[in-house]
Amino acid sequence: MAKEGPNWDGLLKWSIANSDGTAPTRNLSEEDRKWFMEAMQAQTIDVVKRMKEITLVMQTPEEVLKDQGVTAADIEDMLEELQEHVESIDMANAVNVSIRNQELKTGRKEILID
Repeated sequence: MAKEGPNWDGLLKWSIANSDGTAPTRNLSEEDRKWFMEAMQAQTIDVVKRMKEITLVMQTPEEVLKDQGVTAADIEDMLEELQEHVESIDMANAVNVSIRNQELKTGRKEILID
């Protein structure tokens, strides 16, 4: 599968190469800071929210999905995406932290699904 989205490795390499400390840093204006934050947010997704969206689609009756133009290939793509998120080490760490925090609050280990 071809890599989609921004080239984060390239951005990191460029940032390191262009921040060697020989030039003074400048403070960003509020407008530049706002633009940067919006640009970064446009390139990221809330994985938990996306997983919930996919789960909601999977709970939708087949007839409704067909009426909305959702194909079997679309469903397969969503399931593959969900699998990638679930198997992600970052997601595993996030779930582990969530379980640990709940255990500390309640004194028992449980998984809460919203």
